[in-house]
Amino acid sequence: MGIAELLRRPGSPASLLAVAVLLTMVLNSAWLLPQEQQDLPTVRPNSSLNVKFDPKTTRLTWDCKENTTYGECVLIHKEKGLIKKKVKDSECHCTFPDCSLHGGVTLTVQINVNQRRLSERLVYSNPGREGTAARNFSCVIYDADFMNCSWAKGRAAPDDVQYFLYTRSKKRIERECPHYLKDSGTHVGCHLRDLLGLTSYSYFLVNGSSQETGIQFFDSLLLLKEIERYNAPDNITVHCNESHCLVRWEQPRTRQPRSNREFQYQLDVQRWHDTSSNRGQLIVVFGDSGNRYNFPKPGSKAKHTVKIRTADARKAHWGAWSQPVEFGSEEPESSLVHVYILVVLGTLVCGLTLSCLFKRFVRTHRLFPPVPQIKDKLNDNHPVDHEVQLQV
Repeated sequence: MGIAELLRRPGSPASLLAVAVLLTMVLNSAWLLPQEQQDLPTVRPNSSLNVKFDPKTTRLTWDCKENTTYGECVLIHKEKGLIKKKVKDSECHCTFPDCSLHGGVTLTVQINVNQRRLSERLVYSNPGREGTAARNFSCVIYDADFMNCSWAKGRAAPDDVQYFLYTRSKKRIERECPHYLKDSGTHVGCHLRDLLGLTSYSYFLVNGSSQETGIQFFDSLLLLKEIERYNAPDNITVHCNESHCLVRWEQPRTRQPRSNREFQYQLDVQRWHDTSSNRGQLIVVFGDSGNRYNFPKPGSKAKHTVKIRTADARKAHWGAWSQPVEFGSEEPESSLVHVYILVVLGTLVCGLTLSCLFKRFVRTHRLFPPVPQIKDKLNDNHPVDHEVQLQV
């Protein structure tokens, strides 16, 4: 007989026994629950850890507590998500890798103290008036050794705003822009002539100042190889035989040494001085081809040109074109021109020759007129016969 059936019979000894059993079970469960909870760490938010964050060093600090056995820092980024760092025993700080902070981040500290977990959260926001930060920020590396950065004035920035650019490497070495580009007195760009202090990933910060209001900052973490625009290849040569032409070139100089497979090239082969719209298709050649391209010799024997430009193999951000390199000959075109020239010259020479001969003939005829001849009466039969007839 079950406990539920015994409970349906109130007043009976069996029902009283069932009630006693149920009370015992409930009391045991109530006693066991606190025991289990004592074995689990409890979370105490807002426990006055006095958490502080330094955006320059991306360092999070808090007040140290005795008997700290475990800790974890968490940075919640809008784009990168969760970034976690473990805290060693007795340490009261953690440092996050560089990341953009202008959009604001949320930071959390959790530590275990005396078998209890303490937690505190800090929201870091971009100080200053909304819309005053620099916008449309971009940088480009060119000629392997130089870099230009540019930005635009914030839409809500006051007239007296002034911006300043700082770069920071992974080694936390920070330096200000040495050569600013200005627009009506406001810094809107920077020219760097020395990139030795920058590492592959570098942090860029544009902050501002104004007498009217606080200016928000803009920051960005850039991979330098992605913003480099490569020069055209060096030493381009073309050699042709009866059927094919071979183009060779050398890898362009870059800020950091790179393998051939990290490049792609674009070739433009055109007939010399061809201004028509029917130009040939651009040819894409990847760097693992050995920096060479073999193609059928153009059907026309007229002179042709080839020029080449370079880009990263992963992104088609093309650099400038090289100077055109000529190959082939102009024999058909030049011989045709020669024919025209010879025909014209021949006509002129013939005309001049005939003119000279005619003038010479006229002059000779005037200087030496023909000598009159004596009439030969003996050989003139007709008159003689006429005289003879008269005498008869």
